[in-house]
Amino acid sequence: MVKAWVAAVALAAGSVLAAEQELRVFQFHFRPAREAASLVEPMLSSGGSILLQPGINAITVRDTPEVVKRVSEALASWDVAPQSYRVKVRLFLASREAQPPKTPPAPIPELGEKLYMLFPFTKYEEVAAVQVTAADGSAVETSAGDRYHLRFAVRSVPGEPDRVQLAQLQLARRSRTADNADVLSPLLRATVSLIMKEPSVIGGARSESANQAIFLVLLAEREGAR
Repeated sequence: MVKAWVAAVALAAGSVLAAEQELRVFQFHFRPAREAASLVEPMLSSGGSILLQPGINAITVRDTPEVVKRVSEALASWDVAPQSYRVKVRLFLASREAQPPKTPPAPIPELGEKLYMLFPFTKYEEVAAVQVTAADGSAVETSAGDRYHLRFAVRSVPGEPDRVQLAQLQLARRSRTADNADVLSPLLRATVSLIMKEPSVIGGARSESANQAIFLVLLAEREGAR
């Protein structure tokens, strides 16, 4: 009789717990369900559960209404389209040439005299200009004029919305072999963190005494920004 009473109490408690829980399916449009499961799991109560459904890119969450509400709010702000960025790249060849007396070098738009103050060259020839739009996490590969090739990956900077990173940026010179095959010879390699709408310069010469050098002027902004 005692055992039957204990079993009845346990069953009743389980029924009350089930009645207090809510079941909801979350399907994702932009992010993988596996990452969502990792995000949600720490938010669950001791009686909560989560079921991963990779076939439909969804998860099923069972928990108290309060927890399910918090999960819903967190996932709504998490499953959003990745941020897109406009990246402008200008390629300059620099050289030392004699200037007429008292004639200052012509400034480069967006930089003014900044470039001339940083590097000891007297002439900068713009040989290519490229603008691309790329989503966070995507890779970019494009020609820069007839002789050069650009490659980089776009990465947002966590906690710094005014910055974007061009990871593994590579500038290469394109040439052709005797059998007409393309060959890329790397000239510059870097990972660059850019502040939105502020130009940044990378590049240089092989040595301080070199008479020629190559530079990139980089500018980024969020897509849709004014």
